[in-house]
Amino acid sequence: MNQDLSHALFLTEGRALYDEAAKRLLSQKIVLAYILKGCLMKYQDYTPEEIADRFIEGDPQIGEAAVHADEEISEWEKPERILGLNTEDITVTEGLVRYDIRFKALLPKDPERFYLILNIEAQNEQQTWYPLLKRAVYYGSRLISSQYGTVFSGMDYGAVKKVYSIWICTKSAKKYRNSMNRYEMVEECLVGESKSDPENYRLMNLILLHVGEYDEGTHEGILGFLEILLSGKLQAEEKKQILQEQYHITMTKKMSEEVTQMCNLSWGIYQDGVEDKAKEIAMRLYQDGMPLEKIARIVSESLAKIQEWLAEEHASDPV
Repeated sequence: MNQDLSHALFLTEGRALYDEAAKRLLSQKIVLAYILKGCLMKYQDYTPEEIADRFIEGDPQIGEAAVHADEEISEWEKPERILGLNTEDITVTEGLVRYDIRFKALLPKDPERFYLILNIEAQNEQQTWYPLLKRAVYYGSRLISSQYGTVFSGMDYGAVKKVYSIWICTKSAKKYRNSMNRYEMVEECLVGESKSDPENYRLMNLILLHVGEYDEGTHEGILGFLEILLSGKLQAEEKKQILQEQYHITMTKKMSEEVTQMCNLSWGIYQDGVEDKAKEIAMRLYQDGMPLEKIARIVSESLAKIQEWLAEEHASDPV
């Protein structure tokens, strides 16, 4: 039992290190620029380099300290700052919410230089036991509500900024792969013909990208870019070469280190039969009488995946 738990915790730690490396790579300014260009029409007329230099504020900060909702004004009033990996949003009543990458981007062609508040989330969808879209709605709502006392105060609701919550999903079910969906509020006129300004109600935009596997075929646009960037099957030098030649991304020392670290973790952890090992450990813990929910947490898999493994095991039992 202790040996199985030890192995399971090692697997979980390995996945956590891989996830952190992936988020650090996503937080690179040029990568954020590609994501903005690929997901938001407002940036279509600009190159990723222009977006990174002109519209993304400051430099990404990794591993920021906790940010309390009632104390955020000192952070959000600093134009040179981007809140980065593991930024926390805490209120007394709502508890802790962690954002992978949170930052501000200025709006192109806007004379008043209003900005968007964006949240980028990297999510292995197979490891969730709840509807991911509901979590995205909650995060987007928090991005809006946390503006009180920071972006606006009192009754000045006209100052509320538009927010985007962009979710990059890997390991999605096959039917969802290579897709990108956007969700926003729309107006439905039930009686009469009155129309409101969309800028006053389209304040939250959710975008879910389901990234496919690199070896399933070459895809263009933002999905193709993310397939290469997050691929667990490309070695570091091969990935760097593609990013330089196909996407013209300069491999700075920092960028090169992030790509290498993620690739090393990927090959060392995910390419070495990690799922088979996790399944083996999960079955042993199940035989020892451990509840399925606890097993799922220990091996860092969804409850549905544990149930699927159990069904496979029972199907192979001799009649």
